[in-house]
Amino acid sequence: MTLHNRQSQRTSVKRIHTMWMLLGLSLLVSCGPSTDVGKNTGAGEGAEFATQAASGRLTAADVQQIIAQAATQAQALGFSATIAVLDREGTRLGILEMAGANQAPTIRGGGTGGLEGFNTSPLPAPNTNLTLSAAAAISKAGTAALFGTQGFALSTRTTNFVLQERFPPGVDPAPGGPLLGVQFSQLQCSDVNRTGHPANQVGLPLGLSADPGGLPLYKNGVSVGGIGVEGDGVYTLDRDATDEDIAIEEVVAAAGTLFFSAPIDIRADRILVDGLRLPFSNSEPPNSQNTLPYTSFSGPGTEIIVPIASPASGFVRRTVGGVSGWVDPTSSPVPFIAGTDGFLTAADVEQIIGQTARQANRTRSALRFPLGLPARTSMTVVDTNGVILGMFRNNDAPVESWDISVQKARTANFFMRADAGTILTANGFGNYVTALAGDGIPLNGSIAFSVRGLGFLAYPIFPPGATRSASFGPLSKPLGEWSIFNNGLQADLLLATLPTPNFLTGVGPCIPITQAQSGIQLFPQGVPLFKNGIHVGALGLSGDGADQDDIIPVIGSEGFDSPSNIRSDQVEVRGVRLPFAVFPRLPDL
Repeated sequence: MTLHNRQSQRTSVKRIHTMWMLLGLSLLVSCGPSTDVGKNTGAGEGAEFATQAASGRLTAADVQQIIAQAATQAQALGFSATIAVLDREGTRLGILEMAGANQAPTIRGGGTGGLEGFNTSPLPAPNTNLTLSAAAAISKAGTAALFGTQGFALSTRTTNFVLQERFPPGVDPAPGGPLLGVQFSQLQCSDVNRTGHPANQVGLPLGLSADPGGLPLYKNGVSVGGIGVEGDGVYTLDRDATDEDIAIEEVVAAAGTLFFSAPIDIRADRILVDGLRLPFSNSEPPNSQNTLPYTSFSGPGTEIIVPIASPASGFVRRTVGGVSGWVDPTSSPVPFIAGTDGFLTAADVEQIIGQTARQANRTRSALRFPLGLPARTSMTVVDTNGVILGMFRNNDAPVESWDISVQKARTANFFMRADAGTILTANGFGNYVTALAGDGIPLNGSIAFSVRGLGFLAYPIFPPGATRSASFGPLSKPLGEWSIFNNGLQADLLLATLPTPNFLTGVGPCIPITQAQSGIQLFPQGVPLFKNGIHVGALGLSGDGADQDDIIPVIGSEGFDSPSNIRSDQVEVRGVRLPFAVFPRLPDL
């Protein structure tokens, strides 16, 4: 490790940072409007109220129709599948296992260890009502649902494109995906899950999915949920994103979206990243279909969850710093509270979140159509113990950002603690502490890591953007062993109690580290907070683009920002400067 004056900068690191800026989600732009039906209604206050209204929610009859449409297509193809429908906030509205469906797909991501090869079904107690196939279908549906907004619509094929070790996948050299590690969020064991219908659970048993077969659902142009289909015997990802292969699970899911498909002008395949079009789906819903009755499939099949209507939203109105948005009293304190360690006051928390919310309203979104809309994000402040002191969500921010903002805040906070290395070692993860020490990085509170800086150390190719012959980061597994199901410290923490890890049982805490109980996250951005030069907690943010997720919390933490002389961008590892924050060009344009 080497400390530097801020003004010095190595050319190689400049190149790496430039690639992150060009290839990160910060430069996403739309190809323009479409004349197709289902026009986007915008991403402001009215759009958020549309998703809250009863007309913007799925009815039990809608859920039956969506499942029946998918099952009719599956039957026509001679394919038996498990089909799940979730609402926009992750509530399970209906799960049908068709007769003869494969209940135990094998998890396979191209590596070894971790969850690779896992195919135990049903899941461990108390999740024994879920087959592994149902868990996969839920995660696929939830991925598409929780990313759905009035400004953009993503699918599991989209997430596949942005969380692999290379971005774009298969290109060498290239840096890692801008959302590397996002798969381990929205977990059922998380303490920030929204409260859904009392008869159903929320949270995704396998986290966010990269396996094609999960598509968003829109009703009258309003984001209402997602459908997920599992049945081909393998829960995986698409390693070759260039071949436009037709996945039978995606064909079935697309049929389910008939009359409920995403508006075409906000789909991910209308978004460009440095001239590359993001994928959305290689299958489209049929123009029409002679759909068989739902009972044709529920009788011979198994209703794991009988279709219900989407319950009312768990989010309630709140204005912070003059910005209107939403909070969820079931997962965070309302009003905001003081730190349990005696440092941050409730007024401090209000100030930090207010500053952050105002900056989000000034920063242009990286994802949304029409162009020029402000970023829509979720933000969280935690104290040094990882206790949530306050959370806030801008209008129409993707619901997946709620959980991730907590993970980022807790990650930035934990690695700032003076006892971080001691805690990891005591819980059986001393190998990572040793690996960091070998690169001259002590986990003793002497370095203020942003989550971007920590993520830099968690790539299977180090430094990011190097050739495949490069070494791997000290928080990662090496290529060959690495996969999205076994990516290093992040996965090892979740798998600490194999063969029955908490995240598969659905019971919290997700990991044995109390200060980061919902799991750590390793893509931008979370930053530690300081008051009078003392570490007092952290701020995490997630939403509309990796570099937007940098500039907003960095400016939002003004007055509580990290001392410049100990920030991670003052540190070199193996001759490469670590990042702290990367800002988009003209962010407020």
